[in-house]
Amino acid sequence: MNGIERVQATLTGQAVDRRAVAPVLSLYGARLTGCPLDRYYTDSEFYARGQAAVADLFQPDLLFSSFSFASVGAAFGGNLFFSGNQAPNLRRPAILSPEEWDTLVWPRHDTNPHLLYFQETIQRLVEAHGSEVLVAAPVVPPFDVPTLVMGIEGWLRLVLTDRSRARGVLEKCVPFFVEMANSYFEAGAACVVAPCGFMSPSVVTRDIAEHFSRPALAAALPQLKGPIVLHHVGAPMLAHLDLLTGLPSTLGLAVDRQDDLDQARAIAGPDLTIFGGPSVFRMPGYTASEIEADCRALLENRRQDARFILCTAGPDVPWETPPENIQALRRTAESFSGRSVPA
Repeated sequence: MNGIERVQATLTGQAVDRRAVAPVLSLYGARLTGCPLDRYYTDSEFYARGQAAVADLFQPDLLFSSFSFASVGAAFGGNLFFSGNQAPNLRRPAILSPEEWDTLVWPRHDTNPHLLYFQETIQRLVEAHGSEVLVAAPVVPPFDVPTLVMGIEGWLRLVLTDRSRARGVLEKCVPFFVEMANSYFEAGAACVVAPCGFMSPSVVTRDIAEHFSRPALAAALPQLKGPIVLHHVGAPMLAHLDLLTGLPSTLGLAVDRQDDLDQARAIAGPDLTIFGGPSVFRMPGYTASEIEADCRALLENRRQDARFILCTAGPDVPWETPPENIQALRRTAESFSGRSVPA
């Protein structure tokens, strides 16, 4: 089976030759090619070269397009900057006060260079690798767009102090998100992946997650032209995981390493695919054998779960991670005794 066949079989609960493996290696391509990050995250040709190196060295079953959400903030007018071996950040958001939302100029997906970059990277990845692997595209969910426009503290303050105005902002973010995600599907992405910050128990209360954030997803997802994976955004999600179920267009849930997989499956039900794996925060400091042991324990736990993909839990795999630690995921999947998962 190739990556496309393996992932598609997993999504439908069919038998596979081995578990699908999907480490998030958006940043790591720059390390493999020695590409300056300011070029890697602004020029789709150089990003594609990095992902070609990722594909050659690690042979994942999914490739990810650029995981650079700060660039979305830059599209609104935020100040993008690069520091160390990591994806860009925002030095200053586009706006600082709630009143500025009224006069904010929203960027267009078909003309803004920061947003066109995302579509171009997807197109290049699909052209180069689309016959073997699926391309997944990280996307900012509607309730997290404001964190990139005015900063997370300003957005949280607005939600807590003026829910009516915050809902008005969120209503504008839904069509922006829909257009952004659909532009990725039009570029060839097989699915989009949305790290749900304003659904996370580490960020917001259950009241906010349930009565403010979830309705925005419920309104937006039926408008998508393809499927979505809802992501734990690098922190335990189990306490709010039920709020991510029963939504249109959702094919899977990515959970944190600290989330109990049995409980996650019970909450998700039998039809959603669960993505889980070793924490990226431990990838640089662990040995390859320790990563293998962790992956083996996860695969043993999911032995009878046909809809499970071994991934990395969290954001991007850090730059300083040894290559052998990343290779440990695929090596474990290939050597695991439960190679064929029954439907």
